[in-house]
Amino acid sequence: MKLTKIISLAFIPLFLGGCWDKVEIDRKSFISTIAIDVSENIGKEEELKKINPSDEFQSKGVNKLKITFGFPDISELGVNKGSSAKEKFITTECYSMQNGIVNMASRTSRSIYTSHTKLLIISSDLLHYPETFKEVMDYFQRNPNINKKMKVVVANGESKNYVSYEPLMEKNIESYINGLTENSNRNASILPMTLNELLILLNQNGNAIIPSIDYDKLEDQVFLSGLAMIKDFEMVGSLDPIETSGLAILRGKMKGGNKVVFIDGNPVDFEIDGINRKVSIVEINDDSFKAKINIVLEGQLKNFQMGKSVIEKGTIKQIEGNFNSSIEKECEKIARITQENFSIDPIGIREMIKKYHPKEWKKIEKNWDEVYKNSIIDISVATNIRRYGIIK
Repeated sequence: MKLTKIISLAFIPLFLGGCWDKVEIDRKSFISTIAIDVSENIGKEEELKKINPSDEFQSKGVNKLKITFGFPDISELGVNKGSSAKEKFITTECYSMQNGIVNMASRTSRSIYTSHTKLLIISSDLLHYPETFKEVMDYFQRNPNINKKMKVVVANGESKNYVSYEPLMEKNIESYINGLTENSNRNASILPMTLNELLILLNQNGNAIIPSIDYDKLEDQVFLSGLAMIKDFEMVGSLDPIETSGLAILRGKMKGGNKVVFIDGNPVDFEIDGINRKVSIVEINDDSFKAKINIVLEGQLKNFQMGKSVIEKGTIKQIEGNFNSSIEKECEKIARITQENFSIDPIGIREMIKKYHPKEWKKIEKNWDEVYKNSIIDISVATNIRRYGIIK
């Protein structure tokens, strides 16, 4: 009898409890894309510093940002309608990300949810205002309801225009961009970046690399155009897709890709299936260091010359030697660009010295930019062609 009473009391909360904050799904607005542009007062950062913190109505006339929120048209979703929908969007001007969310709430009858956001588009214009960019990133870092796994890209020009873009094979921009980044296992010029990865890089030293997108008006096509190079929270330059593929090899994070050399005027393609990278610090001085990067690439030959045999003595070794020389030169060029043009270390040497050579790091830490510029990065590449395809 006593046991029966206990069991009954244990089940009572199950019937009395409820979802006090329940919102029906058709009353929710799931933000799928966030695009951030600059507004009219973005250039008045110094004037804004003069505002007295105790003044009244401080938010008036200080719009620095223009934020576009994209969300799927729920009416297009359903059992017999498909799993994706065209996007609708709302643009609001604001002085901060939180103010943008508040303004968005005043223009929609539904509750706003950002936990399912798939894409963050940052205008390249914003990256020329490091203090405002810091404020934006601080909001994303502090907000627990933001999806930290969303993809991040930098848009050349106004990011709002990309939200309204209608891809040929997708219904919205976030599905299109996410699809492109997922192709990184076949295209070495794509280096996807999540919000969480970006925040980690920026918290380390204010430097990062972010995939960039551009729009071809003649072809009506949005495409990945390389990488935006961020130093001290400001964009200092960019890499094109070919240079990006070289950087992917240097970082040892290439999931796949294609390299080509021309032999007797004919293209010979090498599809990369795997990569192994080893970085070693050979020497550290007060004003420079010497690093050695050994890279081993494995893959298959995709095309050669009809009528010629790749299994003839020395042919494969000759082709591998051509790829070794070509890829080494590409990687050395990219390393010099990051040293001389940007003073950014996307390879990871800085963190390696800091972690494994702490005494030497303390000596060069304050003068790292100059040390990195003056240093020698020796690169060695070995390609192994494992498969040749169907041969006669």
